[in-house]
Amino acid sequence: MKFAIALCILAIIAMSSAKPQEHSRGCIYILGKCQTECEEGTHAYATACGKKTPEATCDEPNPKPETADICDYSACYCDEPTVRDTASGKCVTLDKCPQK
Repeated sequence: MKFAIALCILAIIAMSSAKPQEHSRGCIYILGKCQTECEEGTHAYATACGKKTPEATCDEPNPKPETADICDYSACYCDEPTVRDTASGKCVTLDKCPQK
């Protein structure tokens, strides 16, 4: 009985001291491993296997899902209400998009 209690205490100590692997904004995954964490102002987008909806951009702020299925796609998309400025690669609000 004492041995079981000691094991439980050791397990609790080990779990509380282990550093959690946290990716609060998400990641770009390659072969099931996080390769790049999404930066501030973005979030992870993944399809599993399904229709990919392109990221909202200055040129296309309301993208439609593509027709073909794609599997294992992941990327970091801009958080709403921002869109990707394809010229700079940054997330901006629509009013900050470059004029064309």
